[in-house]
Amino acid sequence: MTLHEPTIFVLLLLGYAMLGLQLATIGRGLAGGESLRRWGWGNSLMLAGYLFLLADVAAPWAGWVVASNGLIVLGEFVFVAALQRFIDQRPPPRLLRIGGVASALSMAPLMLLPTPTRMPIQSLIAALPLLWAGWLVWRSRGRAERSLRPVGLMLVLVAVALLIRCGHALLQPQAYVDLSQPNPAQILLEITAFTALAGSGFGFVLACAERATSLLERQASRDHLTGALNRMAGGPLLERTLQRARRERRSVAYLLLDLDRFKQVNDEHGHVFGDEVLRRFVQAVHARLRASDLFVRLGGEEFALVLPDSDAAGALAVLEDLRQDCRALGLRTEAGRACPLSFSAGIALSPQGSVDADALYRAADAALYRAKRAGRDQAALAGADETIPR
Repeated sequence: MTLHEPTIFVLLLLGYAMLGLQLATIGRGLAGGESLRRWGWGNSLMLAGYLFLLADVAAPWAGWVVASNGLIVLGEFVFVAALQRFIDQRPPPRLLRIGGVASALSMAPLMLLPTPTRMPIQSLIAALPLLWAGWLVWRSRGRAERSLRPVGLMLVLVAVALLIRCGHALLQPQAYVDLSQPNPAQILLEITAFTALAGSGFGFVLACAERATSLLERQASRDHLTGALNRMAGGPLLERTLQRARRERRSVAYLLLDLDRFKQVNDEHGHVFGDEVLRRFVQAVHARLRASDLFVRLGGEEFALVLPDSDAAGALAVLEDLRQDCRALGLRTEAGRACPLSFSAGIALSPQGSVDADALYRAADAALYRAKRAGRDQAALAGADETIPR
């Protein structure tokens, strides 16, 4: 089996040109814009590298080979930098930048070696950044977008093809004396490079689109300040929780929480500090939640906490833990003044899911106002005549 190398290089050029056009067109509209820009730079370096390879086929010259190999390896390192930025949300390590520049520059002195000696070294150098990319995706497999996995797989496939060529060049150096004569390792690498390197770029765009979709879904369901569920998302989830409670004949506790004298905090210390108080309170609550619990910001300083399979005693135990957590926050203003945080709570129960969401809210709201009228920093149970002291 033989392949026409100029045709392969032209196909690679077309693939990278199409990907570059796609990156330029949609890059600004997707999440991970900085990562996309980095991938675009890597794509441009690859495009230039294969242009030089095509030039070498048309008019052989050692300078074309040095430039093409250097640009292609540098492009691989830029791909790794884009992946690291996308996955870790921070700039790539200095070692990556140094490694990319050093690997690209090493292509010039390698040209002084005979081709059979040079080929395994070049193959190994080119495989290393692609293996690094595969390790990055594997390391983040539990938290990164699922569409990123094929990207890592395709880059590793190219690395494997390069390592096969490395081993082939070591075992059969005579096959690399005349590179115009095709050999199985070269054919495998060319096919893999055509399908995988360009395909990984399109996969990376899909991963950015997946992240953009996730961000939009989160923005639609989460309060932008605190990260708690917003009222629009909390309503359907509460209905679903009550439906499950009816099927399983379990109780649901619905708690309304209101931060005490929060308006005074805003008036005396400013809204920036007030926002920080809200964020810290939500963090404290989230640290206590079970996977099945719901925590919703209803507006301002009022929150709802839904505890499936919980009764009054369980709800009170959670509230007491939260009170202790709030006391331990140690909130202080910029002036160093202590700002203790407390809340009032109203509790309503839905035995076996028998009480609907609107009725639960009304009952808990009435109980909450009883707790506030009784002096705040305490809880009241719907249907009970007295508040429950802290």
